[in-house]
Amino acid sequence: MKKTVHTEITLLSSRGKETVPATFHYIEDEETFYPESEITLIFDGKEYKGQGTDYLLVDTYADLQKKLPDGVKIACCMTCRHGNMCPYGTCIHQIFCTEGIEIKLISKDDMYDFCNLFSDYEWCSKHEVLAYNCCDKFVYQSDDDYTYNDFLCWLNKKQ
Repeated sequence: MKKTVHTEITLLSSRGKETVPATFHYIEDEETFYPESEITLIFDGKEYKGQGTDYLLVDTYADLQKKLPDGVKIACCMTCRHGNMCPYGTCIHQIFCTEGIEIKLISKDDMYDFCNLFSDYEWCSKHEVLAYNCCDKFVYQSDDDYTYNDFLCWLNKKQ
């Protein structure tokens, strides 16, 4: 089934945070493992369109980021250092905020502890957020901190 979501996305630029209208188009069904997806937004009067086929839209966010002008970054939970996917499975537009929780992965036990967060239904329900939202605690992802999220992998992937 083809879905359309009209929302807003926050961008970081030299002018600070700016919220712009955005539209997501994607296919959501059990038959399509790699659906086509698209994010469209308008920034400074110009339309930008990210496209992908990853079920969770991560490649679509990364494609859009690559097409934005230099110095402009998508600021949302999907691109945030605290935006972690569930290691047991994630739905479209779903991500979990781990702000305030130190995630260090040095040993297998650390990964076990991280996964245990997602075994707690109450914790999950309190920390689930929409991937395209942005809060005041946003920190752009970097390779310096561990985030269970494929955004940087897709962003750094060569064409």
